Amino acid sequence: MFPSKGSKYGATKVSLDGFSFASKLEASVYAQLKLMEKVGQLKILQCQDHIFLTDARIEYIPDFKCLDLKTTDVYWVEAKGYESPTWPIKKRLWKHFGPGRLQIWKGTYLRPAIAEEIIPKRLA
Repeated sequence: MFPSKGSKYGATKVSLDGFSFASKLEASVYAQLKLMEKVGQLKILQCQDHIFLTDARIEYIPDFKCLDLKTTDVYWVEAKGYESPTWPIKKRLWKHFGPGRLQIWKGTYLRPAIAEEIIPKRLA
């Protein structure tokens, strides 16, 4: 039996509403989205949506797929506590090939906030 190594980036896994989240920040963003869903701003359509960027099928898995109930636009949400080495590449690919806007939430799990929004060039 091998000892548990924990998360690759030192994050603590969290369970909430029957879902397992990779970090406290991701769970906190989910809680914020659920509050926004409760007041009728959005609907969470999916957790861990699989998006293929480019014809080469480079996969990116945003944390949440949401529907803006006011505009009926679909958008994706990413909780970004640590930027992996592949993040700048996937961010650039989203700008060119993403299916819709991508909100990047940063901060701590106590105070998550939208830090950036990526709008693909074809939608800008």
